[in-house]
Formats: sequence, C-alpha cells, structure tokens
Amino acid sequence: MATLIITNGDSAADLLAAAGRDGEILPWRDVLHEGRIRAGTLEENSTERAAFLAGQFDLPVEEVAATFAERDAVMRRHAAFDRIELWFEHDLYDQLQLVQILSFLADEGRSDGVVLVQADDFLGHQRPQTILRFAERARAIGEAELEIGDLVWADLAMPTPDYVVRRLGQPLNRLPFVAPALLRFLEELPGPNGLSRTEEAALAAIAAGTAAPGRLFGAVLAKEQAAFMGDASFFAMLGALAFAETPLIAGYTPVTGVDDPRETLALPTLELTDAGRAVLAGEADHVALNGVDRWWAGTRLKGRDVWRYERASTTLLPPSTGLQLHG
Repeated sequence: MATLIITNGDSAADLLAAAGRDGEILPWRDVLHEGRIRAGTLEENSTERAAFLAGQFDLPVEEVAATFAERDAVMRRHAAFDRIELWFEHDLYDQLQLVQILSFLADEGRSDGVVLVQADDFLGHQRPQTILRFAERARAIGEAELEIGDLVWADLAMPTPDYVVRRLGQPLNRLPFVAPALLRFLEELPGPNGLSRTEEAALAAIAAGTAAPGRLFGAVLAKEQAAFMGDASFFAMLGALAFAETPLIAGYTPVTGVDDPRETLALPTLELTDAGRAVLAGEADHVALNGVDRWWAGTRLKGRDVWRYERASTTLLPPSTGLQLHG
C-alpha cells in the first residue's frame, strides 16, 4: 500500500524517516502566517508565496519556487497513494498548513484513505523513539473536516479579516486546534497602539531588561501557549521595529551576512527608544507613527488607517468606521 505522509517541515520529516515510518514524506515548508494568502489554485498560491518568502528571508527565488513546484506535483498525484497521513502540530504555523491541505483535498474530492495525526506537542521536539506515539491518535478525515478546511481557507483568502471572525462563530470542533490558531492569528493584527501581540511582547521584554536578541526570542516564545514563530521571522520583525521611520528599538544589528550570528544575538544591546516607550505605554501609536504595509492572510494592511484587533475584548476594529466586530 502506497502511503504519503505530509508534515510541517524538514525537522518533523527527518524524525519520521529516522523512526522508520513507511511512505513518501512531504514537508510543507511554508510560513503562512506571514505574507499573502490568496484565492486560487495551489500552484497560484505557491508562485506568490515563493516570491514573498525569497524576499522576506533572503533566499534564491528560483530555489524556493522549485521546492514548491516539486511539493505541488506530489499533491497532484495524490491518487497514486492509497493512504495520506497528515502529521501536524497544534500551533498556528501548522494549523494554517493543515487547512490549506484540507482545502486542496476538498477541491480534489479526496477523503478516502486520508487520516489526521494531530499532535498536541511539537513534532520537532521529539526523538525518533518518541515521535511515533502520535500515530496512535490517527483518525479518518471525512467530508466534514474537508469542508471546514475549505471554508476556513476561503475565509483567510478574503480581503478583510471579518470573515475569519464570523467563521469562529461556527462549529469547528472537528478540527480542535483550528479555532485557537485563528484567534492567535487575529492577535497578530495591529492592536490599539499599533503593535501586534508579538511586537508588544518583544517591547515589554526589552523594557523589563532582556537586551540580547537571542534571549529575547526565547523570552517572547515562552509567553506563548503554542509557539509558532521561527527565529528568522522574529528577527525580521525586530528589524522592522528598529529601522522604521520612527524607530521603537535601538541597538539592533541584523544577523544577515554576519560570520557568527550567535555572537551577535548574545550581545545585550537592545533598548527602547522614547517612541518605543510611548507606544508600549499606550501614549503613542506605532501604525500612526510609521504606517504599515504587510499582508495578514488575504488582507493587505497598508497605510495608517488599517484593520486592528483589540485583544483584551477580542474585538475586530475596521479602518476608520468605529464599528466593532466581536470574536
């Protein structure tokens, strides 16, 4: 029986291979909580995603595009596999990948032989001797799960985030970690002070005395119930705060091109600027000071009047309207 195993990235794929899991193992390798999610085919998304990821992480676009093309070609021959195992974690990074894959399978009308191995711990933190314990949780994926994945993916691709908020009012318990992941994703929209939850956590940790970028990354991740952000994404975020029109952070040195990044990341050089302290205190607004131009799924946040999310009350705030949409 031919088996296709799909998982989040190379670490989990290597562990599954080392553990002797039979089948072709396919790592998804996409940071879907950054950059645009668009409507369209898997290949159309991959073309846009490859260009974004190459620019964001200083990678050769041809190599990223080729990797995605190989991945997508495997997905297109899914009928050659009697069994498809989806191995995914509980965090935002994995759950966005999961709903994209379920949406693809829904479009293909493929549920026969598809099973979900849903982990509530990080696959990459396992050992070859422990990772297969999650296989005991494998359960069949049916039309209900495919429909949820398809609807959530369509909502994410919409040009405004209120579709996601409304989806959270619908039953999603067939995929128990999707709703928490979407709620966490909403918290990456700018808050009332213009900061996402991760940005605010970073500024708060610096204000509390965590001055080394490497230690800061660990301190911010420790605040997460299900950490999802990689170090490259985190340090790109720090760079954006440090080199904005009105910087919120001083003392940050990018690690791109540095001979020994570990040494640079260990130096306690970070501090808040006056603007950073004012924004953290709620006395100034990062978006009003610096503007923004980034994608949140299918929503483009551009300028100084953008969608925001008030985390304490779980309220989505549309641009300039004064309307409030509760999650």
